[in-house]
Amino acid sequence: MKTDPGAAKEQFDQLNDNLGKRSYISMYGSALALEKLIEVDPKQERNAIQAFRVLVNFGKKLPKEIMKPALKSVVSLLINSGRVRMAVSTLEKYLPHQADDLELNLLLVDTHIQNDDPEKALEVASSLDQNIVSVKILQAQAHKTLFDKSGSGDVEPLNKAAELLLSVTDKTAQVVSMLGECLQKAGRGEEALKVLEEAVAAGILTSLYQRPGNLTPGLKGQPIWTELELPAIEFTPEEKDALVQAVIYKGLFGEMEGGNTKEGVWGYFGLSVNGKWLSEECKAVPDICKKLKAAGYGTVGKTYVSLLYPSSSTYPHCAPSNEILHLIIPTSGTTNLRIADKNLAISEEPVVIDPSFEKEFSNEGADATVMIVTSVLHPDL
Repeated sequence: MKTDPGAAKEQFDQLNDNLGKRSYISMYGSALALEKLIEVDPKQERNAIQAFRVLVNFGKKLPKEIMKPALKSVVSLLINSGRVRMAVSTLEKYLPHQADDLELNLLLVDTHIQNDDPEKALEVASSLDQNIVSVKILQAQAHKTLFDKSGSGDVEPLNKAAELLLSVTDKTAQVVSMLGECLQKAGRGEEALKVLEEAVAAGILTSLYQRPGNLTPGLKGQPIWTELELPAIEFTPEEKDALVQAVIYKGLFGEMEGGNTKEGVWGYFGLSVNGKWLSEECKAVPDICKKLKAAGYGTVGKTYVSLLYPSSSTYPHCAPSNEILHLIIPTSGTTNLRIADKNLAISEEPVVIDPSFEKEFSNEGADATVMIVTSVLHPDL
């Protein structure tokens, strides 16, 4: 399986044929082999999803030892491929067969949040043991998402999230980072600063500014990377103008994502997710996607077009991981960036930042600003 998953799949398929095509273990082994093959052949993703779906379709007939990991695998694959809604429906369909499984219920709550449905996430979470830390964290995340989604300015969901996180006794970097963000957005800046300073003093956080939910130790941390050599990429004025037209005037993209808006209008339109280019979205700006892909970008994290209207700004925020850097390519207007204790005006030259450091964007100009943001793996990895 480790060295030749293709051969492993053939052997599992042969074994299943010999056993009358009803061997759950053989079918599960074949699905695992397909999942492993995705690393070398991304086209196998669809086959892997189908293989796991065939398994979970057996429902109660399938032993729990196979049902649970198969369900987790198919949900993970669906989310990674951008089909979060299908991941939700898959869990809702088959979870009744494992209704008492806490891990799967927590997975359903988290998937609802990723599907931008915090209300449903809170509904499911309310049926779980409220004293479990992982339940509290997901409830806090759902309340935070509810605030971001509403755009009403009502900070009550943030205060509820903060209350849940404050009740966690053994605080982790994830808890402290989310707590600090909720307090800041709720206008409780002094409390947020105290929480973060105490976390740094306790060794929970390594820096007051670098606060990813998941901190990989040993990676060089600096807010702005000036010495990193990346593949050069240039867009013509015509291509930049076409991007601006597609984003602002022609409405060629779907609904704008993003919930960190403090004032005005901010959001983004995805072009690639987890190394997979979004074909429909790229139809709006085919030349942009083609050049990014040819230069080797879009293989990790997200690539997206950021739009910030005049007199608009974001809340301070940190990326969930320090394993990814962001290459920001300005295409229109001037965007002000405060990251850690440094200030930049991004207007012409690309800049590379570590988004796990606290940052906030603003536009004080008369025109909307448009930037391309693409992810690159941290050089220490």
